[in-house]
Amino acid sequence: MFKNLKEDDKKKIYTLAALSFVCIMGLAIFTKNPVDKKDKETFEENKDQKSAQVEVKKDNDLESQLKNILSQIEGAGEVDVMITFSSGEQIEPAFNSNATKEETTEKDAQGGERTVTTSSENKTMITSGESKPVVIKTSEPEIKGVIVVSSGASDPTVKQSLYSAVQTSLQVSGHQVEIYSK
Repeated sequence: MFKNLKEDDKKKIYTLAALSFVCIMGLAIFTKNPVDKKDKETFEENKDQKSAQVEVKKDNDLESQLKNILSQIEGAGEVDVMITFSSGEQIEPAFNSNATKEETTEKDAQGGERTVTTSSENKTMITSGESKPVVIKTSEPEIKGVIVVSSGASDPTVKQSLYSAVQTSLQVSGHQVEIYSK
């Protein structure tokens, strides 16, 4: 096949063939998706579970902090706290937006006039180098209610102290707080 070619030309062709083979093998290796559908589903489930665990951990951190501080109030004794939220944490991503508005006025032969207005808006989410959205603002979940159970809550003075401490620390209204004795 290559009998009529010079030695240098044969070397170039063999080198090109070897390089092509290496490139094809590299593409085959790097484009092959090692994760099958079942593994992807498992990965997504684990990701959802982890985000739910993070949210529960934040909730538990707030409850444990409140429990810790309330138990230090004189006469409170043993304290348990439960906080309910109306929704989860809300994240506001950054967007690039481009809005255009075009207005056209047309006149016909009879003297009639009409105006056509066309507008469009294009929003694109801004992402970081890791393809994660750039966050402008994160809003903590809104507290719906707080229940405190304390062994010292049968004393009206202690109950009022616990009540005031919960309202102040969480910035919630009085109707959102209930104090019970153990």
